Amino acid sequence: MQRRSSWTIVLRRGAATTTFTIRPLVTASAAGVLVLLLTVYIGATAYLIYRDDLLGAAVSRQVSMQYAYEERMAALRSELDRLSSRHAVQTEGVEEQLAKLLDKQEVIERRQAALDSIVVTARAAGIEVASTEVAAMSELVDTAGRDQIAAILKRQQRDLRPSSQSPAVRPLLSNVRTSLDHAEENLDLALNAVTATANGEADRLSTALSPIGVDIGGPQSTGNKEPEGGPFVAAEGLHFVERAALVNRTLGDIGALRQAAFARPVGVPLASQRVSSRFGNRLDPFLKRPAFHAGIDFVAASGTTVRSTAPGVVVSAGWNGGYGKMVEIEHADGISTRYGHLSAVLVSVGDEVAAGAPVGRVGSTGRSTGPHLHYETLRRGKAVNPAAYLAAGRALRIGS
Repeated sequence: MQRRSSWTIVLRRGAATTTFTIRPLVTASAAGVLVLLLTVYIGATAYLIYRDDLLGAAVSRQVSMQYAYEERMAALRSELDRLSSRHAVQTEGVEEQLAKLLDKQEVIERRQAALDSIVVTARAAGIEVASTEVAAMSELVDTAGRDQIAAILKRQQRDLRPSSQSPAVRPLLSNVRTSLDHAEENLDLALNAVTATANGEADRLSTALSPIGVDIGGPQSTGNKEPEGGPFVAAEGLHFVERAALVNRTLGDIGALRQAAFARPVGVPLASQRVSSRFGNRLDPFLKRPAFHAGIDFVAASGTTVRSTAPGVVVSAGWNGGYGKMVEIEHADGISTRYGHLSAVLVSVGDEVAAGAPVGRVGSTGRSTGPHLHYETLRRGKAVNPAAYLAAGRALRIGS
């Protein structure tokens, strides 16, 4: 039998030498211990992984069961509510149901009246909206149905017990309830439509009139108002009455915008809108040199009627140097207008004129190369471009 060789380990440090001999039995024992440790480690790792998988599966099953339970409970609650509502409708007396329907009809009639008032206000503000009509309860229940309901109620009051015919009236009440619900929905839709139209008109007018100093807060009111701001957040869940109040306020703002704007020169001085020279720098027609033109020249035949572009008071009427025969009218908010090169003046100083009133006739007096109207707009004595006012006037006349 061959003897296993031993391992010899020699350690040398300086002159000292140390020798270790490892016998085969020791080597085998160490290898066995190492294998055992590896086996235990692998086994423990596998166990932990398996246990985690088991725990994860258990948790997942628990969550699924919880969700299923909650869904089942929700379905049961919904079914219970439905059955309770149905039972209440079936057991509730005809008198109670009819009283509730009559109350709802009164609410709808009040809302209809409020909506009709809003439509009238909208039209007065220059906004055309379709008429909104909701049938009254007398139109929702025919005469035979009302008579049948009344007869059953009288029988119940006389006999003091539920009538065997009361189920016959329940379909009629159900039809009335459905009709009233439909009417209520139509009123909401109509109010939403009017609100959207009013908001759109307010935005359009604000954009068109702000260049001439007119806005929702009133002309030139920015400096007189307390500071406000913040991101826009649409109002949700408002009651019908609150929404009606908001749209009424918007319509009031639109009316105020129009009133303030029409006090300014937003009209047209001539039926003809042909322009030969605009506001701003140009070549002087006589000297052929750059010059500033303080107004707009409208081409028209001599003798054409010239009209005031806003209500005001005549402060000048007669000859005025290069303007020739000229009329100047003072309007609201420190604004005035001038009408030059007239062939005839039709007003006198101090006259109060309305918008559109005749003030003169087209001519070529003064520094002019031919028949036309020189039209100026001045704000506190300084010439401003009349085009902004004319554009505002066009915006005001849309839908008015």
